[in-house]
Amino acid sequence: MTAEISVIVPTLNAERTLPACLSALIEGVMAGLIHELIVTDGGSTDATLAIARDAGANLVSGPASRGGQLRRAAKTAKGRWLLVIHADTILEPGWADVVA
Repeated sequence: MTAEISVIVPTLNAERTLPACLSALIEGVMAGLIHELIVTDGGSTDATLAIARDAGANLVSGPASRGGQLRRAAKTAKGRWLLVIHADTILEPGWADVVA
């Protein structure tokens, strides 16, 4: 199976919640579902961008606006499908099997 999902995570000062969110996505990477991870940031002043960079995310930045952030990320996405999740979302174990 070709990885077809672009995961988009809008952020703004999400250093406390982003690591757990990204950790839960590993299951999708291992299952070959995730093509790319895009973190679309609205001007964080904490460690959000460093966490995203360390995770290998593609970074998109611009003014804080949920709609604007999602629009900017969607324009850069290369996957066939978009999965938009909030930075405080932790997908449950087994999610990749359900998606596959």
